[in-house]
Amino acid sequence: NWQKEIIIAKKLNFDSLEWIISDYSNPIFNKIYLKDIKKRLKSKSLKINSIYLDFIMNEPLQKISEKNLGWILKKITDVQKEIKINRVTLPVEEKSRIYFDEDKKKVTKQLHKIIDVLGKKSKICIETDMSPTSLKMFLDQQKLKKLGVLLDLGNIRANGFKIQDYFKKISVRIFAIHIKYRDKFYGKSKIIPKKFEELSFVVNNYKKFTNLNDLTFQTYRSDKNFISDMKKSIKNFNEIFF
Repeated sequence: NWQKEIIIAKKLNFDSLEWIISDYSNPIFNKIYLKDIKKRLKSKSLKINSIYLDFIMNEPLQKISEKNLGWILKKITDVQKEIKINRVTLPVEEKSRIYFDEDKKKVTKQLHKIIDVLGKKSKICIETDMSPTSLKMFLDQQKLKKLGVLLDLGNIRANGFKIQDYFKKISVRIFAIHIKYRDKFYGKSKIIPKKFEELSFVVNNYKKFTNLNDLTFQTYRSDKNFISDMKKSIKNFNEIFF
């Protein structure tokens, strides 16, 4: 649960968390729990760097009702008043990806609204499985000039894309990176290895990611050996990065 996650994050020497919202009952939407969350974070010298609206995977932007979207925006606005949230990310991939032109128009409209409401206090990003070329075309729309991208290194590998191509086409729009390793050709998530091509590219070009807000672990965690798995991933990450 989230209480234990805060304790574990501190033990593993993370400085912040990505808060995942999978449904409408998330504790961060409750004022009493929100105060408790703030208190626990402060006691561990941690912060919430980002919010990830994971529930959009099952309730895509092209299908979500205006009522539900309005409710979510109001709740996150309330959170923003209490906690500094650097980034808010929505998935536009897998079950929530864009298939048709009509989808694109609806998603663009909803993202524009989200940027207008939440963008004053947080960077707004999408995580997507669009190709580098398609993503650049999507971001070039006038209504989405302030939209950024969260790149997931593992998903880039698994989908057969090259991080170099994303960097060439949209480097200034890359606001965040998920540190995750997956085998190529839709492979499963694994412990971060000592040789990780995509991460090495990020390290070698780190200063060129001019608008990068954060690097966030979203890496492999088994049910039985989570702490051990994470320590191995952190160790290998540090050897590559430092």
